[in-house]
Amino acid sequence: MKTRLLAAAAVIAATAVPLLPSASAPSAAAVSCTVTARLSPGMSHPEVACLESRLAELGYTVGTPDAVYDNFTYAAVGHFQSVHGLYVDGIVTSLVARQLGLRGPLPTGPGVARVTVIGDSVSAAMRWYDEATNTTSIYDIMGSSYDLLWSVESCRRLVAPSCTGRTDPGVGLKWTPVSVLPLMRTTLKGQLGQALVIMAGYDDVNIASAIDGIMAEANAQGVSRVFWLTYRATSAYGYGPYYAAHNLRLQAAKVRYPNLTVLDWNSYTYSQPMVVQQSWFEGDGIHMTRAGGAALATYLKSAVDASDVNACMAPNTNAGVPAGAPGTPPAPPATTTGYQPLTPQRVLDTRPGGVGGGNGKLGAGRSISVDLVGGLPAGATSASLSVTAVGPCASGFLTVYACGTRPDASNVNYVSGRTTAGLTFSLLTGTTVCIYSSAAVDLVVDLVGAFVPGGRLFHPLPPTRWIDTRGNPAVAPGNGLLPNGYEFRVQIAGQGGVPDNATGVWLNLVAVAQGASAGLLAYPGPCGNAPLASSVNAMAGRAAAAATLVGLGPDGEICLRTFGGAAHAVVDVSGWFGGSPAGGLAYRAEPATRVLDTRNAPAPPVPGMDWGLPTDQVSVYNVAAASSAGFGFVSAKPCGVSATSSLLNTAPIETVANVGAVGPGGGGQVCLQSSVPTNFVVDRLGQFVPAVD
Repeated sequence: MKTRLLAAAAVIAATAVPLLPSASAPSAAAVSCTVTARLSPGMSHPEVACLESRLAELGYTVGTPDAVYDNFTYAAVGHFQSVHGLYVDGIVTSLVARQLGLRGPLPTGPGVARVTVIGDSVSAAMRWYDEATNTTSIYDIMGSSYDLLWSVESCRRLVAPSCTGRTDPGVGLKWTPVSVLPLMRTTLKGQLGQALVIMAGYDDVNIASAIDGIMAEANAQGVSRVFWLTYRATSAYGYGPYYAAHNLRLQAAKVRYPNLTVLDWNSYTYSQPMVVQQSWFEGDGIHMTRAGGAALATYLKSAVDASDVNACMAPNTNAGVPAGAPGTPPAPPATTTGYQPLTPQRVLDTRPGGVGGGNGKLGAGRSISVDLVGGLPAGATSASLSVTAVGPCASGFLTVYACGTRPDASNVNYVSGRTTAGLTFSLLTGTTVCIYSSAAVDLVVDLVGAFVPGGRLFHPLPPTRWIDTRGNPAVAPGNGLLPNGYEFRVQIAGQGGVPDNATGVWLNLVAVAQGASAGLLAYPGPCGNAPLASSVNAMAGRAAAAATLVGLGPDGEICLRTFGGAAHAVVDVSGWFGGSPAGGLAYRAEPATRVLDTRNAPAPPVPGMDWGLPTDQVSVYNVAAASSAGFGFVSAKPCGVSATSSLLNTAPIETVANVGAVGPGGGGQVCLQSSVPTNFVVDRLGQFVPAVD
């Protein structure tokens, strides 16, 4: 007969329990038995043998399975509870048995996303009613589709020590749960999965710093999407007066964190008929009945389903081929070319139903080749592309290069949840370019132009504010806030130093999104025939910048079009192509080369102070602001030039990049300046040099 149960704490400390990797989801049960009884330490029950067989299958040492729930069984169950964020009481409730795979099949496999739910007593209705009735119906609303880690318990705070919660009906003890952030950093570390749901903090006075700490930890652990529910307003609970401030802070935080989705549980529930509200909530207006717990689980599942977190799982990130280590690409022939603008043409879209995609997202550490043969003019040696990272699964970067040796450089920097577009110039291998991604992401690529022998020469201008729909001074009047789908004509030729016979223009576009994410497309005029393409994308409440090269229509105009939502448009002109060749510059392409990285400097850049970068020609730079301290902007200009125009808009903690063509100023230098603390990472993509007859 096995040794009988010892004191709970002593057993956990003293019993060696060899394990399979604790961060892994339980595999689909191979044992054919089920556990429907509530099993407690010290009891004898025929289903204990089934429990022990399953624990042994998971790698625990429990001895020969029999009907006695002893020390070893308790230690194994306790460890399983611990790494699933549950109280270590050793009781196999309906939900513990369900998570063990002993009450129906587990949704397992490489394509099933893990979703972690961390909550307090407000969300605990999703757990308690199932356990009280020995069922799993509420859990199964989400648990049948996702690998669910379900850690909900009363009195849980976000960061501050939690209060003492309810009395555990199984052991009669009062538990004090581990608060959310400490839980993430300890027993749940490395197990959070693709999505994290937070519904705790109803016993917190202020959640401002807690939001930042929890989001930073989630991002550090690679969580793709965080869902945070707003707090339901009530005057019948002691902490109720703080909830309005909690909700305002959450709404502000979603602007700072692209992968934070704020689920407005407060508005959703108060929009229900009163009879429904009364059926969902107890007298204090926040704690839920069984019907409310089921409604909450359904609400959460709908939100997680809509986010498509499964898209980041391994079977859905197989586009491209594994990429080798970066190196030094061979130098191209020392030839010069001119620009030939094209009507933007979509050449790749890895999303379902896209152009030239398939096999899901471009996988982390993989490269994909893009053949431009259908859109390139004859003789093209390099191309200008608008490259957009859509739905990134983690923070990372893209490198666009001539297929072959990949340079140690970046073109587009993205973070999880932020769709980011950028202009890049790339040499060609035949008619193809290759794109590398450091993290799984969908790619959308538009061909916007090419450099060819005899093409149009470039005439740089000091950055000139051409349009600002916010009403600020500009060459042309603004139109006010632009609604979604709005198009308007912008005259370029014949104004602001651009001659009547110019054929193309270098723009820096800034989209300032309002209540929803929005973007801008610039294309050759006249308006009314917008191509399937995009130029810049901005999150709701944010500004984002991207350069683009646009051909001019027959009357010297371009067309701007909004998409996705309402936005303000800010347009700067940095130069023009075509016109008289006198003074024009030809393009000399080169592999991307890193020329500055202040992360390795003895001291970081000082906000408001110039950082000089030597150059002898007008150079094309990919400028990245890395790990910025806040929202602001970076400018790049010839040193000593008074005209100032932002090249890119920074965001807290994130890395943001854009392309600019900047010539030398005083001392033969380009000056970089930031309005907030940041680091500069700069890659040179090519140079504009005096044309040779």
